[in-house]
Amino acid sequence: MISRFASVLFLVLLVGCGRLETLTEDRLDAAEELWEAEGAGLYTLVVRMSGERLETGLFEALVRDGRVVGLRRNGQVILPQRAQDYSIAGLFGVLRQELALSEKPALLGAPPGFSAHLLVRFDPVTGRLLRYRRTVGGANSNIEIEVVEYLPQ
Repeated sequence: MISRFASVLFLVLLVGCGRLETLTEDRLDAAEELWEAEGAGLYTLVVRMSGERLETGLFEALVRDGRVVGLRRNGQVILPQRAQDYSIAGLFGVLRQELALSEKPALLGAPPGFSAHLLVRFDPVTGRLLRYRRTVGGANSNIEIEVVEYLPQ
């Protein structure tokens, strides 16, 4: 009986700790402020991006002083470009774009009357992104961004 209770409690805690919250501008601002105060100057970041209209990719970025100085996509070296900023600050920029797009769900392929749902989880200590998910009602325009690994140097 006790082991079953412990198993259920563990499952409840695991699900509760992994809960995503609705992305809001206030929540994003707070996370970004935390990152600016607590974030590392040199780190490696591994990000998995996937979605309905997006080829799944695993991106490994080496970031120094906020700039991506090395980038691999699915193990292949690629040249970092401004549009491909896989730093934590760059991911905050992506989330700001997503917030702007969600105000006009038709731009994301949503039929009239449907909306976009943006869910996020930030690290409570550093503010860095842990996971982001966008779903769009009535459309196959979903995206997921997950920080698989974060290694401050």
